[in-house]
Amino acid sequence: MTEKRYNPFVVKSLRLGTSRPAVCVPLVGRDQKDIERQLVQIRSCPYDLIEWRADYLPDGTDPKAVLELLSMIRGHLPDAVLLFTFRTKAEGGELEITAKDYQNLCLAAARSGLVDLIDVEYHMGKEILQDLIPKLKKTGTGVICSCHDFARTPGSGEMIQTFCRMQELNPDITKLAVMPQSRGDVLELLRASAEMEEQYADRPFISMSMGKLGALSRLAGYLDGSAVTFAAAGRTSAPGQMSADGVRSALELLGPQL
Repeated sequence: MTEKRYNPFVVKSLRLGTSRPAVCVPLVGRDQKDIERQLVQIRSCPYDLIEWRADYLPDGTDPKAVLELLSMIRGHLPDAVLLFTFRTKAEGGELEITAKDYQNLCLAAARSGLVDLIDVEYHMGKEILQDLIPKLKKTGTGVICSCHDFARTPGSGEMIQTFCRMQELNPDITKLAVMPQSRGDVLELLRASAEMEEQYADRPFISMSMGKLGALSRLAGYLDGSAVTFAAAGRTSAPGQMSADGVRSALELLGPQL
């Protein structure tokens, strides 16, 4: 096993960026009752952290509505590591939102003290993120800077360049998800991740190849260095997610071998 070039990011008792990839399950209910039903499913499955996708709510752009549901979710899961994400329509999410409202929503979630991590989108642009990321980190909330390409898988050099540009914005963790068109694309993502791990990463990162074709990448964290894999507790939030039970079993089987 290649020695890490960076220290893990620690949130509560969870260490992200060790040799063992963490399992994150999505919470994607469209109203309070729907969320409460899914929380029952989540409690019965293995996970390390939970990602709440606020963009699944019809009023997910409204900070007041979002904070009310965040309070309810935290009440059900007082000790869980909770990642807050508003995925914009342009990045595969459910709702449109202005850049200003996006920043205000992320800041409201961070300042509430109800979340442990917040996902911010790389495509919001350098100027916005250079202002937003320090403000989020000042609250004590961890920051993941993410980039999604639902159309293609860039070459490994381009993917590494994207990771490095995200690192320059100084989030705690970087994330890149790409869409494969062939088996070679999946291998290209794994190759880029391994090279990133060995030569360029100065903090934990997350990588994945989406869709059914890319499913193998969700089990490759031991090999390519990805710190987190996303798996479903009943419902998926992205193409290619497998069940949390299956992913945890596969990781436990693979870990001792790698």
